[in-house]
Amino acid sequence: MAMVPATDSRWKAAGREVRVSLARLGVWARRTLWLGPWTGLRVASWAAGLVIALLAAAVLWLYFLDWNTMRGPVARYASARLGRPVRIDGNLDVHLFSFTPSVSVFGLKVANPDWAGTRQAADIAHLAFSVRLLPLLFGNTILPLVRFDKPDIVVVRRADGVTNWEFGGGNTGWNIPPIRRFIVQDGHIRIDDRVRKLAFTGRVSSRETAGGGGSAFELMGDGSLNGNAFTAQVHGGPLINVDLNKPYAFQADVRAGATHVVVAGTITHPFHLGQFTAATTISGANLSQLYDLTGLAMPQTAAYRVSGTLTRDGALYRFRDFSGVVGSSDLRGSVTVDASGAKPYVSGAATSKVLDFKDLGALFGGQSRQAIATGRLLPDLPLHVDRLRQMDADVDYDAQTIRSRDFPLRGVHTHVALRNSVLVLKPLSFQFAYGRLGGTLRIDARNAVPVTSVDARVTDIKIQQFLGGGDAPAATGLLEARARLEGAGNSVQKVAASANGPVTLVVPQGNFNEKLAELTGIDLLNALLVGGRRTTNLRCAVAHFETRNGVMTAPRFVFDTDPVRIEGKGAIDLRNETLAMTLQGKPKEFRIGRLHAPIRIDGPLAHPHIGIEAGPLALQGGIAVALGFLFPPAAILPFVDPGLEKDANCAGLLTEAKAQGAPVRPHRR
Repeated sequence: MAMVPATDSRWKAAGREVRVSLARLGVWARRTLWLGPWTGLRVASWAAGLVIALLAAAVLWLYFLDWNTMRGPVARYASARLGRPVRIDGNLDVHLFSFTPSVSVFGLKVANPDWAGTRQAADIAHLAFSVRLLPLLFGNTILPLVRFDKPDIVVVRRADGVTNWEFGGGNTGWNIPPIRRFIVQDGHIRIDDRVRKLAFTGRVSSRETAGGGGSAFELMGDGSLNGNAFTAQVHGGPLINVDLNKPYAFQADVRAGATHVVVAGTITHPFHLGQFTAATTISGANLSQLYDLTGLAMPQTAAYRVSGTLTRDGALYRFRDFSGVVGSSDLRGSVTVDASGAKPYVSGAATSKVLDFKDLGALFGGQSRQAIATGRLLPDLPLHVDRLRQMDADVDYDAQTIRSRDFPLRGVHTHVALRNSVLVLKPLSFQFAYGRLGGTLRIDARNAVPVTSVDARVTDIKIQQFLGGGDAPAATGLLEARARLEGAGNSVQKVAASANGPVTLVVPQGNFNEKLAELTGIDLLNALLVGGRRTTNLRCAVAHFETRNGVMTAPRFVFDTDPVRIEGKGAIDLRNETLAMTLQGKPKEFRIGRLHAPIRIDGPLAHPHIGIEAGPLALQGGIAVALGFLFPPAAILPFVDPGLEKDANCAGLLTEAKAQGAPVRPHRR
């Protein structure tokens, strides 16, 4: 006797049951619907019966359905939802009639768009998941099991920001439904991010049991980030019996070149990646290198190490109560990043108890080895001003004390505002031991070549702070000055080399070393007779430079003292960092032994040369020789000055300087 397959027997039995049910339905219909007049009740009963029949037929069809015959329609539906081809090459098995319906798919493939350069966005050997039915009926998805076997995932982002995967939720975080048991076997992920210049290949796995000890979830991989070696290690707790009401612990260790990020934290609600809290330590050679990891424009700095608490709540990131060191300076504060808009918006405040002044050099790009070798003063390394187009910001910074061997600084305060690719530091205020330097710095990066403008004011600065000399400085008095300059370029040196605008310096009154005053007029005899500590009245000092294409020109500047009026002229070339200036003292009293030759100051700004112009001195010596040949006592006459020079019009000079923008105020001796 031939054996009847079990499947055929089940189909025959099901057929008999269907025929019997239909027969009974026909008897009921004839008795209730087709006999007697059509009434509303009979119509309703007929419709209800039809619906019940259709539902019964659908349930029976689903129960006995071979789901492999539905691979094509299911794949087409998924393709329409994802916007790219989806294919199921293996078995499709679905169990619907359970309190935890389940799906098992073999050979699942999701194609990439044509521009991605690789064929598949996902190639999963086996995907299985189940869902709780009752919570699902009330709109709450809970997955008792999710399993991936040999998943191979490829993530690609073009330079214009277009990606091959859209995970939904915008910047609020990838919110995965709660999973009670999450298994990944032999997973691989590849990332090609051309915005961050990141190429990464990683391995993903999770152990099934919760009692194995140590971490149960692992993601480990390496690659390159903007040309630097990149490694990432992420470890998490067991992914079995995860309590949705308890935070899920994880640790991460990321290295990108010299940048090192260590994270130990918790996901507030497991599988909702948009909310977490983590103790975070970041260290590296330069804060600006964090741009590759975060997309945020940071200033150029010395080596740093800071620690704080990093939290995420949807599109809002906070790095709270951070503290650490940058170079030789301490740093503490809190910042917030709002990533909900088209560009991230950074706000917060940072302070330093002690700011080492040399750390500010890195802020403006620092000097290249070539610049140092040639004695250049202005930093020429390119600044990443193009990054200013990627974010907006409002940040305050204060330093209580500044450590400097060259400048008597006491503190600094500034507010950094970045809006629509325009960076403004206003106010930018440096406090000296005596006096203040304040103003505004503006960098407009909207165009290909950024434009920088500076409006700086110096008020009540005691010039003796910068002249040295101990108890006998070369000069004393209060310096008032203003500079309004604008230049184009992506480095301090390029901006200075193209600068235009006025610079005015004024000392309304003070004291001047009398010996130095006599020497400016090369009054040798009087200079020898005057004591080195003796001072004379400085009636006023005024210098005005007009800057054109990086060249600062002063047609005339005046230092007026009681015995000598010192006048000069010259230029400072910021393009090659050189100067060429002359000055000459003109006595107001009778002098013997005076050389009629201007003093010349020229050469590189870093190491200027001071000398006497030889031409006038040779002419004066020639006249003396000729007179001595005719009448020897007359040889001294060329070295005699009657001292007919008058006082400078200080009131007029100060009024003119004030009109040119210098913050001149009335001073009393």
